[in-house]
Amino acid sequence: MRARVFYPDESQGSAEKAPVILYIHGGGFIGTTFETVKNTCRGIAHKTGAVVVAFPYSLAPEKPFPHALIDGLAMLGWIRDNADLLGVDQEKIAVMGDSSGANIATAMTIFDIESDNHWIKQQILLYPIVNMAMKETAEYKWSLDEYDIHDNDEMITFIVKSLGIGVHYINKLYAKDVDLKDPLVSPLFASNKTIQQMPPTIIVTAEYDFLRIESEAYAKRLVTNGVPISFFRYRGLDHGFVDKIGILPQSEDALREIGIRFRKNFGLSTMADIEGK
Repeated sequence: MRARVFYPDESQGSAEKAPVILYIHGGGFIGTTFETVKNTCRGIAHKTGAVVVAFPYSLAPEKPFPHALIDGLAMLGWIRDNADLLGVDQEKIAVMGDSSGANIATAMTIFDIESDNHWIKQQILLYPIVNMAMKETAEYKWSLDEYDIHDNDEMITFIVKSLGIGVHYINKLYAKDVDLKDPLVSPLFASNKTIQQMPPTIIVTAEYDFLRIESEAYAKRLVTNGVPISFFRYRGLDHGFVDKIGILPQSEDALREIGIRFRKNFGLSTMADIEGK
């Protein structure tokens, strides 16, 4: 299998095996490649102290659901089988993704739990798609009133609404002829029994992201079911901001916060401890 592996500086010369993060890139299930997130992966490796593995997966419409999920699970198995080669601890595996990649990461966790493997010990979700069905639930009801938009700010209104239009289009390409309320397509609809077994989770959202409302609804389900969660909403930003490392200070801050929580969840040394040595 093809993959690109990013090592943290602190792992060099260390006798301890590092944790590993399997990163699934976004792109609406239909575009971009793992090369587009290489700067994000480098930053994540540095901040978390984990080895980060990014890989190309099958894209719609040529290969719709469940091909991408199957590819992700295959890569998860490959990491476990090759943990010694990679120099990673197979008991400290996390999945991470942005947007549609976060959807796949969450679906992988659901499959992992329901298969009774429990290989995934942590999940990091950047503005995840979790309600492809776009159906209301006890936690989710989308409304433009949930966004702090001035009446005359047409540009922000357009930014917020445009991604919602895109989701309808994506459904026809990625999840055609599939039950959109299947939890492997829309993780928001996972059972309480499954949600209760979720590993510690980090969720990052943007204030003016159409997906913010469903991300928050998913976070509420995790909290209600007793899952340890760290949740961040970045004000004044829209979808995809974490990719803008070196441009937006909030991107750097998001990576820093992820690093802090990730290390704490796995009982690792903090960046302050490492930099002080």
